[in-house]
Amino acid sequence: MEKSTPEYTGTTQIFLEVDNAQYELDTVMAKAKADLKANNKGKKISDIKLYVKPEDGKAYYTANGGKISGSVDL
Repeated sequence: MEKSTPEYTGTTQIFLEVDNAQYELDTVMAKAKADLKANNKGKKISDIKLYVKPEDGKAYYTANGGKISGSVDL
């Protein structure tokens, strides 16, 4: 008999804590998506990857298989 996994219906948040600073990663992704949309009007976006570098105070992103890139402040 297989055990069923209970369904989780609550909210989730992911935080990154580095050097006494805390970053909510969903917020960082939302900033990256907004920046991507603002700087690439009319382009279809098929994927986005986010690279968080707290030591730079930035999150870098790539989209469309690396054909588009940018960054946002943390």
